[in-house]
Amino acid sequence: MSTVTPFAVLALIGAVSGAFTAWLLLRRHRYAEVVHPAAAPEAIDPVIERKIFADECDVRLTGVHEFADLADRDPSLRQDFVDQFFVQLGYTWPESAAWQAKLWPVLLRRLRRGSPEFWPGMNLYPKAMVLHDVDLRGCEVGDAFFRQVHFAGDARFDGAVFTGSVSFEEAWFARHAFFGGTRFGADADFERTTFTGTAAFPRITTHGQLWFDAARFSARTDFAGASFGDDVSFEGAGFAGPTSFRDTRCAADVLFGGARFSGHADFTGATAAGFLFTGARARTDAHVRRAWPPG
Repeated sequence: MSTVTPFAVLALIGAVSGAFTAWLLLRRHRYAEVVHPAAAPEAIDPVIERKIFADECDVRLTGVHEFADLADRDPSLRQDFVDQFFVQLGYTWPESAAWQAKLWPVLLRRLRRGSPEFWPGMNLYPKAMVLHDVDLRGCEVGDAFFRQVHFAGDARFDGAVFTGSVSFEEAWFARHAFFGGTRFGADADFERTTFTGTAAFPRITTHGQLWFDAARFSARTDFAGASFGDDVSFEGAGFAGPTSFRDTRCAADVLFGGARFSGHADFTGATAAGFLFTGARARTDAHVRRAWPPG
């Protein structure tokens, strides 16, 4: 078990073993097996269907509420509603942010644990779109694929529970992204994700592999107190602002091959089976403070 102590400069660990290459190939193969569901929902009540595709905003919103009420009574319709809900979020009204603000409460009270209307096991499959002011705090879902989604406004996932596979691959967070205390029950992919504002992942818990390969962290990055149950990869990631992995715990390896650190970096108290920094780089400005893993 490696324990982090302060060091003045970054020391690069030697060549990565063939075992890591095999792990990487396996990881990409496994992720490729995740299948996206068909977008078309099953048949619903024709009256409700006409409403949810109406040209009038108020009529369409009424149809969404009626579809949700119908799914409350018939659990077999619930995933169909969730799939259709994201279709509605993507509808191009002149005021898309205001439209989404009216829609979100309909779904959120059905995703939040403890709500009398909670629907367990729902999967979220939005297509590439702009989502405004997403607030999934305290929600529990199965799979969640937000690939290439543009998050406009702050995105809040604090305390959320993902029991299935998660992907934010190539997503763009235009403001702050908050994942404090989030639990990931399976693999989670943030490859090539862009974090324009704060990327806050303090105290997250993971039970599968976690990938931030080629992600861009433009401001403060916080993984303090995180608990990683499997390998974590930041291969080729860029950290432009202050970065904290203070007191993180990882049961396997944390990979930073080819990563770039431009600001403060704090690994004080962090532990892992191994910290691999092959090819990583860091600025050596005198004013930059860092505490690196040993070796």
